Amino acid sequence: MEHKLYYKHYCKILSKVIKEAKKLYYKEIITKSKNKMKTTWNIIPKEINNPTSENNIKSLKINNCIVHNQLSNANEFNSYFLNIARGTSTKGMNEKKEDTSPLQYLFE
Repeated sequence: MEHKLYYKHYCKILSKVIKEAKKLYYKEIITKSKNKMKTTWNIIPKEINNPTSENNIKSLKINNCIVHNQLSNANEFNSYFLNIARGTSTKGMNEKKEDTSPLQYLFE
């Protein structure tokens, strides 16, 4: 049961981090664009339709080797996140950290 709480807690954090990262990314693209309106309207369909085919990971660099096998890539992600979960502690889980910005996770 304890792992389920960790999972839910970090899913919320990850969702906030992703949301903030997207805001920063799109803000930078629009700011650098010569035609801000056209750029904005090119971004909107991507966010509304949420095209999953563009988000598929085709390959992953594991130990300086490019791996194209989806099962190996999935296992590598699984291993990575399991190791992160083992490194967390329950200390501080009950403390509310509402002033913590999701952006801190992007730049650690």
